[in-house]
Amino acid sequence: MGVKLNGFDDLNKRLKAMSNKANELNGTHQIELGKLLNESFMQANTDFDSLDDMFEKSPFDIQTSDDFEAIPKGQLDEFISNHSKFSSWNTMLETASKKWFAKQLGF
Repeated sequence: MGVKLNGFDDLNKRLKAMSNKANELNGTHQIELGKLLNESFMQANTDFDSLDDMFEKSPFDIQTSDDFEAIPKGQLDEFISNHSKFSSWNTMLETASKKWFAKQLGF
């Protein structure tokens, strides 16, 4: 007498798809800041509706990526700490990156 388990076929397909996606994501990638810090992430974790909203309401004059790069790290970290759940810009980016990768893998 045998038992048929259909759920394992579906699980196996999902695991193979995740494995394939993980292989695609392996290595170094450049991801747009707006994709990492999307509206959903920003609304759930900061005082802002979007990344653009944060830039507009910040005390920094950010018109270009060079402007952003010129912000002293300590000042940016203080701003992030005061207006988000994170202690620093890097901590916010790391958390957003983990969430982005998890989403790409289907979690």
